[in-house]
Amino acid sequence: MTEPRSSLIVPLMKARVPAEVQLEFPLPPEEEPVRDPFAGDLYVTYALEVADEAAPLGRRYEHVARRHCAELGVVAGELRRLATINLRNRRPDLSLSWYPDVRAVTVTLGDGGPAAAPAGPQGGRRARQGGLEAALLLDEGFLEKLAQDVEGDLVVAAPARDVFVASGTGHPDGVDKLRWAVAQVWAQDRGDGADPAWDVPAGSLLTHELMVRRGATWETLAG
Repeated sequence: MTEPRSSLIVPLMKARVPAEVQLEFPLPPEEEPVRDPFAGDLYVTYALEVADEAAPLGRRYEHVARRHCAELGVVAGELRRLATINLRNRRPDLSLSWYPDVRAVTVTLGDGGPAAAPAGPQGGRRARQGGLEAALLLDEGFLEKLAQDVEGDLVVAAPARDVFVASGTGHPDGVDKLRWAVAQVWAQDRGDGADPAWDVPAGSLLTHELMVRRGATWETLAG
């Protein structure tokens, strides 16, 4: 039985575009991708994940606009819930790599291709990413479990769409590691000795801010 196209919908985290670089001629309302606010300068949009051998990691993303919802048989208000479920189903392999020196962890999703290389002896980021790690910010079941592994409120760095590093407010050195990870991703001049595992496409960059989960609500972490 063929799966419905709605099963291809996945969440994509995006950052708000500054006014000075917004399109001079915006898209018609019916063509605008559905956007849901998240926290800070982040919002959630949705896309069909379509197999494409010519695209990075063998897939491309087709944004979902409001006019597509009727075609897909989906109510716009249900997109976040549906996309989060689809993310779990389409990326069932999830790996946690804890840093050995601080209470912080990098979370990696399987990418549907060859297995990711193991994390190095220093822990942290793996060489291959699934491209949607930041969308784990929407997965309440996963977040509840992860929050139990840290002290204080859960803190997450998602500086790019395929980077998710977490710690807790009860681990100041872990939060510092998150800020270090953000700096690695955003560094303009990484130098010859830089770890290539932190290289991300410019188009996937999101935010310098750390996010803290208080109850079931996300906000930016002060400082």
